[in-house]
Amino acid sequence: MKPHLRRIGGCFAAAARMMLKHEVPRDAAGISYFSVVALFPAMLVMIAVVDVSLGWVNLHETVIQQIIALFPGSRQFLSANLREITTPSTAVAFACVAVVLWSASWMFTFMESAINRAWGAPIQRPFWQSRMLGIAFVVLIGSSLLTLAAITYYVSNARARAEVHVQASVAANSFIGWLWYFILLATGLLIAILVFALIFKWTPHHPVLWSEAFAGAAATTILWEIGSFIFMRVVPFFDYQRIYGRMGAAIALLVWVYTSNLIMLFGANFSAQLHLMTPEKPMPYSGSLPRGTV
Repeated sequence: MKPHLRRIGGCFAAAARMMLKHEVPRDAAGISYFSVVALFPAMLVMIAVVDVSLGWVNLHETVIQQIIALFPGSRQFLSANLREITTPSTAVAFACVAVVLWSASWMFTFMESAINRAWGAPIQRPFWQSRMLGIAFVVLIGSSLLTLAAITYYVSNARARAEVHVQASVAANSFIGWLWYFILLATGLLIAILVFALIFKWTPHHPVLWSEAFAGAAATTILWEIGSFIFMRVVPFFDYQRIYGRMGAAIALLVWVYTSNLIMLFGANFSAQLHLMTPEKPMPYSGSLPRGTV
């Protein structure tokens, strides 16, 4: 047990060193800029798709809640803006799709560059192949969010029907409520781990084992949950509106997007260091891949 914990601790320390060495915060800033540019157009497209294709399910409100839950500290700001979104015209919808695709291509450019440096992979993919992979990841993330919204909707309905038909004591109702909560929490965590694992597996121009991708994805998801909890508790003590005025909520949103991207890139570096730090062969301090390593 201790060797495994020592190995994980060494990987965390090495990943932090590599992030500073490779100037990963700069890449996280680039990803964050294009993420914020694409944020509201992407939300509008997702909500419009749900309303048009799944209007009979009434997922509109659930999708909005799932989107808001991703951004602690900016819930009131996002809620006020998202609830004003109406069905866009065809021209606006196409414009939003164009903005999302353009931003996604640049987000993936920064992300691919940072993750390739983490793996010591100097060879980049061809331009169009890289762009198409970035768009595929955006579709993957959007589909995952819609899937989670659908699961939340059906679980909430099942819980409501169960409460109507099953009479239970206060203690039993409390236990059942916590059970439903943990079911949704576990579902969200599993979907997040799967999405991060696919990103860490397919983004680097280097062979990555599924075990390494899932290990980095699990670390990223755990750190993201911890960071979300801390951010949500710290933001109320920082009166950003007194400093930034009406732009305060947008600044808080940008800070969280930047923090989230730092966490994601840390997970990618953790996967790379986990690959290098094997029990048989210690990891080179420089963080570069030995020749012939697969």
